[in-house]
Amino acid sequence: MRNDSKYITTAIVYPNSRIHIGFAWECVGADWLARGYRSMGIPTRFVTGMDEHSAKVRKAGEAKGLGAQEYCDQMAVDIRGTLEKLDVVYDRFIRTSDADHKKVVQAFVQKAFDSGDIYKNKYEGHYCEGCEAFYLDKDLVDGKCPNHKTTPKWISEENYFFKLSKYQKPIEELFAGHPEFLMPDTRKGEVMTFVKEGLRDFSISRSGESWGIPLPFDDKHVVYVWFDALINYVTAAHFDLSQIASGGGEEFKKYWPASVHVIGKDVTRFHCVYWPAILMSLGLPLPEKVFAHGWMNLKGDRMSKSSGNVVSPDDVLAVANSDQLRYYLLAENDFAGDGNFAYDLLAMKVNADLANDWGNLVNRTINMTRKYFPGETLTLPKTATHSKDIIASFDSLKGELRTWLDAVDSKSYAQACGARSRLLNLYIDRTKPWALAKSATPESMAELREVLYTLMEGIRWTATAFLPILPNGMLEVFRQLGVPAPGPLGGTAALEWGQVGICPGEPKPIYPRIELAKEEA
Repeated sequence: MRNDSKYITTAIVYPNSRIHIGFAWECVGADWLARGYRSMGIPTRFVTGMDEHSAKVRKAGEAKGLGAQEYCDQMAVDIRGTLEKLDVVYDRFIRTSDADHKKVVQAFVQKAFDSGDIYKNKYEGHYCEGCEAFYLDKDLVDGKCPNHKTTPKWISEENYFFKLSKYQKPIEELFAGHPEFLMPDTRKGEVMTFVKEGLRDFSISRSGESWGIPLPFDDKHVVYVWFDALINYVTAAHFDLSQIASGGGEEFKKYWPASVHVIGKDVTRFHCVYWPAILMSLGLPLPEKVFAHGWMNLKGDRMSKSSGNVVSPDDVLAVANSDQLRYYLLAENDFAGDGNFAYDLLAMKVNADLANDWGNLVNRTINMTRKYFPGETLTLPKTATHSKDIIASFDSLKGELRTWLDAVDSKSYAQACGARSRLLNLYIDRTKPWALAKSATPESMAELREVLYTLMEGIRWTATAFLPILPNGMLEVFRQLGVPAPGPLGGTAALEWGQVGICPGEPKPIYPRIELAKEEA
């Protein structure tokens, strides 16, 4: 079993077109989670990637006159470039065409076949290329896919099937015994309805398709997308095929089982029903948690590549920097529900919280310190006269942050950071440093040192807490304070009040206001 480390994944994205803000939200959310745990001193592995073996990906390449592999190679460069612009830092960007993944998939499908969990049968049904899934008549809405609002194709072919029905009782026991397995709670109703209706065996191969991983026991078939795609999480955790009989090797066991699969709500049943059953068949431990976030809406409708109702990260980065976009996605939108994107909301949120509240706090604190104590290093006062409530609030911050990380609640995490910024601004209003400086008595100057040190130390703590959301601007805060930035592991965990002396440097605005053109507003 895994030690005290964390393993976090996103769903892997179809490269049939460029990624939009919805998938960016998922990746930025998982990146915040990974950075947050590392800040707590917890070794964390974070993986994202591309799901390449599907008919719609092959067709997207053909539309550009490219073979499937060449097309996916180009899209990998594009998608990785976009994630880099968003400061999403992963440990591996896995592709289902990677050589090690192909070997793991073939070994696993062979193992499931040898155990009798895979068999050959004829199948007829409604198939949605957008979902890469079959639907029954009752699942359709006015004859169309409930997610993509398109009419599925009727497909009749001989395929290999996985015995999902065999795992009916174990899946029911999983949900009964582990209520935290699927979060948030609002997602459980749909999945439990699907389970209670009776699990049906599902196709794990396609015939007559060359783009995919061949079945090791029948090269006329390639592995169908879900059995291929879901196994990426195991491959990316360093599964050692030479130790398949003993559970995948010590490196694999450092991180497996996955701590959190961060996915969109439209693929919940695949990750919460199909995936656990596959892992049960393979004898591997189940993930600890699947977190199914909502959809990112634009003008009230789901953002979807297939519908063309999209805004790309590049579109937004033309008017906002990476930190500003990350902040809007994580602090404005409830990760457990549906999000909403609009340029005017982005500008309002960023300008109010980062430019005004936080930016003004940092700027005026540094300016006052340099004005009243030029060149002096301020240290923790021996006696606290009126900063005890501030210190007490910051003492509780670490616990709050860990709570919101474990709940995968980025909005509450950001609110906990923002609450400290507002607390420090109110502290300035209450203590009136300018009045203390004007009085200029020994007592008032001692009090002024306490006020300004409390402010700067509070800013240092808040900036450390903000780092997983705002990895760029917070580095500038540390530079202006003249204190070292935390390392990648243990920043929040290492915080102790008053552990550094602070002599700030020249201040400058950290987050400029977003000014929108008329058409964007």
